[in-house]
Amino acid sequence: MKKNIPIIHSVLDAAPLAERVEQHYDLPGPIHVELLTRGMNDVYEVRDGNDRIYALRVWRSVFRSETDVDYETAFLAFLRAEGLPVSAAIPARGGKLYAPVRAMEGPRFFALFQWADGVTYAKNPDLAIARKMGELFGQMHKLSPRFRPPVPRVIDTGANLRRALPHIQRMVQHRPDDLAFYTEAAGKIAAKFDTLQGSSDLPRGATHGDFHVFNAFVTPAGKITLLDFDSCGDDYFVTELTCFAWANEYVKMNPAVTDAFSAGYESVRPLTQKEKDLMAFFYAAKELRFLFGFATNVNAVGHTPLLFPDLDWFAASVRRHMKEAGL
Repeated sequence: MKKNIPIIHSVLDAAPLAERVEQHYDLPGPIHVELLTRGMNDVYEVRDGNDRIYALRVWRSVFRSETDVDYETAFLAFLRAEGLPVSAAIPARGGKLYAPVRAMEGPRFFALFQWADGVTYAKNPDLAIARKMGELFGQMHKLSPRFRPPVPRVIDTGANLRRALPHIQRMVQHRPDDLAFYTEAAGKIAAKFDTLQGSSDLPRGATHGDFHVFNAFVTPAGKITLLDFDSCGDDYFVTELTCFAWANEYVKMNPAVTDAFSAGYESVRPLTQKEKDLMAFFYAAKELRFLFGFATNVNAVGHTPLLFPDLDWFAASVRRHMKEAGL
């Protein structure tokens, strides 16, 4: 008899998940849970007996470890305490910011988050709001040295690219030119990161890690909530700006949004000259990191959650940005 095919990303049933929420959180019942989105991680809407709404994130098994979850929830709690408008995890009974749950593919973790009012910034890309978001990220980075994480979570893009290389090689094995190009590109980017380690004029610290126009909610009154810190960790601050800029190009956002965000950021934390000089390099690194991450996770989440265009688009775009970075 043949073995069952393994499960790599299950969908947890909402009703038993509601029971877990009742078990771990001090909320008035009855608890209603409903799946909202399924992607790199899964998000559910939770409504308690007083009709208050929360967001419940369930991290994917293997993709995020308990130490990753511990770092993220602690960072959000720190930022919230410092007055930044983030959607932070709500403490469970006993004070812990997340709880475990067993799934078919292995252990997962979940946390209950404050609900973000409004709509995604992408639906109304106001330039004044973009500038304000940039200011918030400048403040975040200036606060970063005061954050004392319970566990380290250092982002090593060079090592991550080397580790993910077999996945992109598998994905483009039928495209010999791309296979050779991405192998060479990963080597160049990773080697450059090796030379940058310890640079005193390249500040780093706790960062969001993947901020884009869908990761902020804005109310009609202009109240901003920053969310989805799933990729947070200790990284170069300049990556925050290039992540935002590259994502805007990816979804064809007005370039003025990027300019306004950058201006707001620099009004709080001016970039060093080295950060400015390496902007094109970090931009190319972000794009390659996204593509390699997609290749690594595609069979768990598919194409749709990441708005994947096609391999032709990336073949042209990565080559262009590598050239602009002098690589």
